[in-house]
Amino acid sequence: MDEWKVRVLHISDLHERGPRENEPFRRRRVLGEAWKRNLDDLLEDGGIDLVCFTGDVADWGKPEEYGPATDFIESLLQRLSLPLERLFLVPGNHDIDRKKGETAWAELRGGKDSEGKERKGKLSRVPRLDLSRWMAGGGPPLGLEGVSREELLSRQSAYREWVSTRLGRKELVPAEKAPHPFLGYRQTLRLPGHPFDIHLVGLDSAWLAGDDNDSGKLLLTTDQVGRLTTDKGEPLPGFRLALVHHPLFELADRDDCQRLLADNVDLLLRGHLHDEAVDTWEDPNRTSRQLAAGCLYEGHQADEWPNACHVITATLDAQGRPLRHELRFRSWSRRGHWHDDNSLYQGTRDGRLGWWIRQPALPPSLPPTALFVGREAELDQLQAALLPAERRPVAICAVNGMPGVGKSYLAARFAQLYEKDFPGGCARLVLNPLALPSVEVLLGELGTRLELPAGARLAERCRERLLRPLSLLIVENVDSREATDVAVRLATLLQGCPILVTGRYQGFSEAGGWTRVEVRTLDEPTALQLLQQELGPEASRLEQAHAQTLVRALGYLPLALHLATGHLRTSHSAESFLALLRKKGLALEPAHRNDPLFMENQARAIIRHTFELSLELLRRQLGVSDEAERLFAGLPALGHAPLSGFGQSLGATIAGLTEQEFRELAAAATSLSLLSRVPLQERKDDAWRVHPLLAELLRTHPGAAPGLERVTQWFVERLPGLPSGEEQKQGEKWKEIHRESNALVDWLLQVPEKDRARVERAGVRFAINQGPFPAWVDFCERALKGSLTSTERSNFLWTLGNVAMRSGALDRALAVAGEKGTLDQVRQEPREAALAAGLRADILQARGQLDEALRIRQQEQLPVFERLGDVRSRAVTLGQVADILQDRGQLDEALRIRQEEELPVYERLGDVRSRAVTLFKVARIFQAQGKLDEALGMLQQQVLPVFERLGAARERETTQREIADLLRARKS
Repeated sequence: MDEWKVRVLHISDLHERGPRENEPFRRRRVLGEAWKRNLDDLLEDGGIDLVCFTGDVADWGKPEEYGPATDFIESLLQRLSLPLERLFLVPGNHDIDRKKGETAWAELRGGKDSEGKERKGKLSRVPRLDLSRWMAGGGPPLGLEGVSREELLSRQSAYREWVSTRLGRKELVPAEKAPHPFLGYRQTLRLPGHPFDIHLVGLDSAWLAGDDNDSGKLLLTTDQVGRLTTDKGEPLPGFRLALVHHPLFELADRDDCQRLLADNVDLLLRGHLHDEAVDTWEDPNRTSRQLAAGCLYEGHQADEWPNACHVITATLDAQGRPLRHELRFRSWSRRGHWHDDNSLYQGTRDGRLGWWIRQPALPPSLPPTALFVGREAELDQLQAALLPAERRPVAICAVNGMPGVGKSYLAARFAQLYEKDFPGGCARLVLNPLALPSVEVLLGELGTRLELPAGARLAERCRERLLRPLSLLIVENVDSREATDVAVRLATLLQGCPILVTGRYQGFSEAGGWTRVEVRTLDEPTALQLLQQELGPEASRLEQAHAQTLVRALGYLPLALHLATGHLRTSHSAESFLALLRKKGLALEPAHRNDPLFMENQARAIIRHTFELSLELLRRQLGVSDEAERLFAGLPALGHAPLSGFGQSLGATIAGLTEQEFRELAAAATSLSLLSRVPLQERKDDAWRVHPLLAELLRTHPGAAPGLERVTQWFVERLPGLPSGEEQKQGEKWKEIHRESNALVDWLLQVPEKDRARVERAGVRFAINQGPFPAWVDFCERALKGSLTSTERSNFLWTLGNVAMRSGALDRALAVAGEKGTLDQVRQEPREAALAAGLRADILQARGQLDEALRIRQQEQLPVFERLGDVRSRAVTLGQVADILQDRGQLDEALRIRQEEELPVYERLGDVRSRAVTLFKVARIFQAQGKLDEALGMLQQQVLPVFERLGAARERETTQREIADLLRARKS
């Protein structure tokens, strides 16, 4: 795979004082000739492409301080042979003139205005969404009508004037027609010889700075981040580099901004803390890397401080996706020189530290292709369609052919041969002809494969992930007009992604002008070659004439040859096997590739007869006994097993066997090619799969019928949530379900109407907490169209409303919540009606409509739970009220509710998990109040140990990240 490099000099915190500089000799010592020699040393590794300066150019934000800063910048660029257009900067808190805009700043943050009057800040009482929209050009939020946005931003006027006039880089300051008119900027460039764009995003974290207690009171705003890091919501193609001054953990809106940055930025550079650092932020769905530069010149410690900078060498693929980062750390020695610094991280050598980016490559999910032969012409056709020499919208290929002809193996072979062209890997979706999924369910399944978080815009996010890094999507078993319609809709939503569809339906050319690759049976030499590879050393015993007769009789079909080799490996001769085929009634006339006998029906007949012989051989191998008969009788039910594969526990249940009995059956069936092992790269546990055509044949045998009912039994035993105190046991059961996530989606599509209400009651907690949400939405929607009692309907509406909300379908969720509320009032079920009201409040809160959400909690929910004496539901609802107050900045009242209303209830009920979650939120309040030690102690001593004991991995990771943020904040 071709690679391109981008080298970035990252510097920060110059703290230029201009005429106030009392010790120019110290600054000169650090940033004079020694600095020039430092730049020369850095150039030994190659030229610098970009210079990124992450804030605090000046010390007090005064105009006179920027004159010497200009000299420094111009000298730096001249030494690096770079034009000004390769320089990118953002302001820091020292680029704020605190003597300007005092009244506007005091209105928001609190403090003394220009007249010396003490003001209480309004920032905590203004919804952040309203403030974000105001700063993006909207109207002022309620309570801020008298605050001048322009006066507030005037505190950066010297910095902005310097950038736009003295440096001539007016594009690095906000402008009226820019994506964000008042904060930050985005610039796009392309380096010579690079096939992708580089997007430089400058984020202003300093606009609210103004005193020595800024931490926790600053805002980036989601509008600034969202508008600048995306193209109207669409991810930016290429390499995405963002600059900001403050560490994100010092921001009041860090959570929302952190997620947006992790989704839309490849590398975030920052300054402020005067120490170099490489930080990784991660949640279960995303990861971001953040690099902090040390300061060029520490204002107080001067030449006694280990001032620092670093160079980033980013290695990128053809789409601009990061493959590797390497840093070269340089530090100032008080002895008078700059040097490579190995002291920051273990493993640093000569100041250099590198790491490979964890590519979100997909795990292998394709059949092994070690025995693949021939098909060169078809592979060339696929290459021409899916890998054009020039970048253009990628064609969609449909591989057509009769059953057993090797369509899936051809797709897998293509993916294997061109693996380097798809650095993101290959995703595989297998359609079940018994229960065709909707495109929404299919997208949900794809999102799970791609490890994307649930929520809105799933199709867009799947498309972005398939394109960055480039990944191949294979959709198998598109064997009918209805399946083709689903595939066409999916391809339309994923426009531009390389998609390869396999199936027997012959109308692909009608479906949107797809490139069609028709797969026929093998020719005789290739079929003989495949037979030899399948048999291995045993092939030497097979006479050429007998082999030719055999491959002709089997129609040159790869699947039939695969089954036949199971017989030949068990000492059957080719002659005896052919005799058995004749007994089955199969005509053995010589075949020709275009012979009408080998249309679809003839191919199916060949495979059926070969399959039946394999079953008879399996029966003989198992022996003659009651136990052997039991094992054999379990095989047909596996026709209802998920086509994507199944583990030992689920397989044993479907077959009606113990796990030990199932292993014995599976071993024998695998030796005869009736089952195949799922590769360990795909699943770490023991798992098997059945070829779709063989599954179809198995379902025609006696004993297959109970298979689906047994799948239902397996899931219903594991889905229900267990009482408080049994979290560890529940975790084990849910882990089993997660291992069978593909089977879960497949099963939900097939649950018979008579079982749906039972499944909903068993699965409601799992569905709401774990998903997969699109599959549960589809399940509930289908159930609601059937015959239900009013109680069952209310239950389904509750589950549907919750999973629809979590899948991002807020309009549908709100409508469902309203329908449930009305139904429960008619049923005279006040508690259920209150729960429906709470669901409405959840949705409104997610939309930012906090006032209405708060009203519902206080007026429609709490009175009902108090009247019913439902103390736990009351405590939960009060906690949700506190969530709203906390979002609004009303920390004192939120803290009172948590400590006096919530915690005592959970302690009395012995609900240790809910208590730990509440304590986590209390710690967040302490942090916002500046009580860092109290917050840290609570998380370390009372919260983290509980989540570790319960095996709550997601909550444990979140708490560990919070602790790490607090430790950094306390250090600053």
